[in-house]
Amino acid sequence: MNVAGQWRFPALRGLMTGLVLGVCLGAAPAQATQADMDKLPVTSPNLCLACHTSESPGAGTADLNVFGVDFLNNGRMWDSNLAQLDSDGDGCLNGVEVGDSDGDGYADGNVDEQAGNPGVPGNCGSGSLVDEKTWDALKAMFDGR
Repeated sequence: MNVAGQWRFPALRGLMTGLVLGVCLGAAPAQATQADMDKLPVTSPNLCLACHTSESPGAGTADLNVFGVDFLNNGRMWDSNLAQLDSDGDGCLNGVEVGDSDGDGYADGNVDEQAGNPGVPGNCGSGSLVDEKTWDALKAMFDGR
């Protein structure tokens, strides 16, 4: 820098700016975005609680529940693999709790709310596992599979 506070070498200024941004961005933990929520076919009424332990996750309160961990480990993608898991171990498949039993990215039938919370044990909100698999088979027939 010179006396007036200006960088003498513009290339050095760009390099320093890049380094500072890289350190700041690299230090921040990966956080959910609206784009992550948009990957789930239905998010209401659980919204952030589908993946997080806090209703309004922020810095220091963004802990993931078991479904959030599975979603993250699945590359932040909603698909049939994640739909067929029972992340919280309550006997209800994630797909039925989220409202997309086969994980194709489209809500089942007239579903406009999550039946349960895939990250909270005991918050099933649906029928038995047999019913879930039956619904998946019926949906597949209508999807032409």
